[in-house]
Amino acid sequence: MSKLPKDCTARIIGAEARKLVHFRFPSENWEYHEMTGRDNGLDCTVELVENEEWTNKKIEGQIKGTRSPRQLKNGDAFALEMEIKTIRYGLGSSCAFVIFYVDVEEETVYYLPLQDYFISKPELFDKLDNNKSQITVHVPCDNIVCENDFDLQQIAKSIYIDGPSRKLRKV
Repeated sequence: MSKLPKDCTARIIGAEARKLVHFRFPSENWEYHEMTGRDNGLDCTVELVENEEWTNKKIEGQIKGTRSPRQLKNGDAFALEMEIKTIRYGLGSSCAFVIFYVDVEEETVYYLPLQDYFISKPELFDKLDNNKSQITVHVPCDNIVCENDFDLQQIAKSIYIDGPSRKLRKV
């Protein structure tokens, strides 16, 4: 019987997901930084580079990997369970906070701009105040990290204030 630590599927999926997020962001436009140390809900930061200049426009990200994404019946989004404390952390950020949902089997990275999602669905703020520890968010199937990254560039330029409350807004 081995006396060495055993590996687990969750670690392998997480490592694959982080690798794919880094790989999918075009290097011409983005500098990827993986966060290490204490896990507070922030896994990576990607900084926008325009015209070969650093912009200080950033996306903070939480990476969630899976081998079997749960697609909604209508087929336009994936259902993803998230810890409310992670959602609150992301909503409190002044720069864009994005959930990266990674299908490691298909090697596809989907994204959900968290603040914009909650601003467009203000009733979700009520779910943050109940006694549950998790909330389901819907990650659109059309939001894919790829070479055509104009939407992500616009998201990186966003600034948010007054989160994680109903007062959250983009300025």
